[in-house]
Amino acid sequence: DGGFPADADGVHRTSRLAAPPADPPGPRRPRLRRGPLAIVVAVLLVLGLGTGVWYINSGQFTKVPALLSKTEAQARDRLEEAGLDVGKVDHAYSDTVERGKVISTDPGVGERIRKNDSVALTVSDGPDTVKLPDVAGYRLDRARTVLKDEGLEPGMVTRAFSDEVPKGFVISTEPKTGTTVRAGSAVALAVSKGSPIDVPDVTGDDLADARAELTEAGLKVKVAEEQVNSEYDKGQVARQTPDSGSRAAEGDTVTLTVSKGPEMIEVPDVVGDSVDDAKRTLEDAGFDVKEDRGLLGLFGDTVKEQSVEGGDTAPKGSTIKITIR
Repeated sequence: DGGFPADADGVHRTSRLAAPPADPPGPRRPRLRRGPLAIVVAVLLVLGLGTGVWYINSGQFTKVPALLSKTEAQARDRLEEAGLDVGKVDHAYSDTVERGKVISTDPGVGERIRKNDSVALTVSDGPDTVKLPDVAGYRLDRARTVLKDEGLEPGMVTRAFSDEVPKGFVISTEPKTGTTVRAGSAVALAVSKGSPIDVPDVTGDDLADARAELTEAGLKVKVAEEQVNSEYDKGQVARQTPDSGSRAAEGDTVTLTVSKGPEMIEVPDVVGDSVDDAKRTLEDAGFDVKEDRGLLGLFGDTVKEQSVEGGDTAPKGSTIKITIR
């Protein structure tokens, strides 16, 4: 009868404590303690997810190490230490990076790259050099073409007289023929002006005669527009450029300036003046002075006559004779 004792009235009653509910039919499930285990699982999930994200974004990448100016062997070692492979190795000339050292990389230094990927290297062969060709005896334009074809630059041109090399042809180069120089270097050229010509003196000649003499010598003539006063008569050559005795090349130009004749100036009147005063006055006016004492004027000191009377004009620089008594 349920195992409970009867009350005094003989009625069986249940215990005041309620009986536990009956388990559902079927096998009983173990009860789990959810708190700590759930936290551990969540942490592991977060860590795993974070590791995956880190690996996707950063973990599978590295950076290209500093390789510039390293030897090829040093660059290979550094790439191996960084977990990278050496890719294609090219060579290039460089004026700034020593032969055998790295000029550049692809990808560049510091760039992100997947681990185990390769990095291409460009290694210096040093400066590009050229052996200077022999262009002596070439016309200037031809010599310039040859130099450019060899990877050189035609430089400054100077001209010099030469009895052996015709005018317009190269005498020599600087640096000298056969010298090894860097590609792109400038080469100076000395070009012949031909055999030298001594410029004749044509001052004082009539213009037509001066022109003929200079042309016969192999020179060109230019006449200056301006004419000047000079000691030479009107129409004669007052001066020339270059001067006589200068050396010129065949075909060079000589400029001639034609005279307007002497500058005429008024002669001061010095009759009756002392010799010293008369000379000073005439010289200050632009004349030369000549004394004529004769026998009667050996001990005199007064001007009795002058070759050009006072008030008349005479060429500047001409000589005035004074007679002393």
